[in-house]
Amino acid sequence: MHPPIAMSTLPPSVAPPIGTAPQRHSLVSLRRLSWLRWALLAGQAMLLVSCESLAGIALPYKPLLFLFAVQTVFNVFTVARLHWHTRHGTVPSDAELMVQMMVDLTALSAILFYTGGATNPFVSFYLPGLAIASAILPWRLVVTLAAYALACYSMLLLEYIPLDLHNPDNAVNYHLAGMWLNFVASAVMIAFFVARLSNALRQRDAQLNEARELLLREARVEALNDQAAAVAHEIGTPLATLAVIAGELRADAENTNRSDTPVADYQADLRTMEQQLELCRSILARLRADHETLAPQRIDAWLAPFVERWQLRHPQASLQASAAPDAAAQAVDTARISQILTIALDNAARSQQAAGHDHRQGP
Repeated sequence: MHPPIAMSTLPPSVAPPIGTAPQRHSLVSLRRLSWLRWALLAGQAMLLVSCESLAGIALPYKPLLFLFAVQTVFNVFTVARLHWHTRHGTVPSDAELMVQMMVDLTALSAILFYTGGATNPFVSFYLPGLAIASAILPWRLVVTLAAYALACYSMLLLEYIPLDLHNPDNAVNYHLAGMWLNFVASAVMIAFFVARLSNALRQRDAQLNEARELLLREARVEALNDQAAAVAHEIGTPLATLAVIAGELRADAENTNRSDTPVADYQADLRTMEQQLELCRSILARLRADHETLAPQRIDAWLAPFVERWQLRHPQASLQASAAPDAAAQAVDTARISQILTIALDNAARSQQAAGHDHRQGP
């Protein structure tokens, strides 16, 4: 029976939820998209109500109200999807998030079509949308959305319904005021959405780094456990040898018929005991050295000491080992390799010894 290998695992309460970090990121992205869409709808409604009275611009109310209603229905559907993902423990896919962004770009293009097209100062609102997409989507999908936004912008250069200005002489002032409002809205969107998402990504990276450190620590503990199991197995053989010799010496000492046995008769046994004790000390010293450094070693530098240590365990056996030239420079995990080879060679030595014993006892 070989000693079992001790395994170390982290309790579930200690290990950070690695798999849940991307999930929470996707859910947070979809939730913030819905919040942002509600804020944009509120701002668009305010502009629709006050644009003519404050700026003297007559807007086409019917198509714009229809577009606002469609956006509202779609955002209600988005909220329902959020609740569905939460109940079922699923996450929004990249395709679903892309559809969300595509709908927003389409709605923006339709609104701009009815409000002056490329001449509308809010036409640069495509850029915050693409910035948000770049923060939550893979680059291939972002490129697709950018191409779609470019196509919409190009069409708005050719086809659109001009704004109906009560006083065309104030067109430049209206345009400058619209650019200012566009800048404020874009800055708020980027500060609220992109900056928050970047913070969430940094938190996720910190959790992943912490998880890697815990995994490395656990791997180090497992390596030490493997080394301890290997040392326990290696010490078992010399200790068994010492126990046998000590038992024989005690039996001879208790035997009244051999009370006059001189100490010189036990010189061979005493030398064997000294060798086995030296082997135990070397094994413990190697364990301390391996505890200090777990770096892999070259095969050619490790093989000869390993053969010497194993030969001390089985003086009656003969072992010859050499490394191939192409494998001598390879670095290996000596703790695991030593454990595997020691167990295999010990079993082979015992089998050979048992076969020789049966051969001598035969007729």
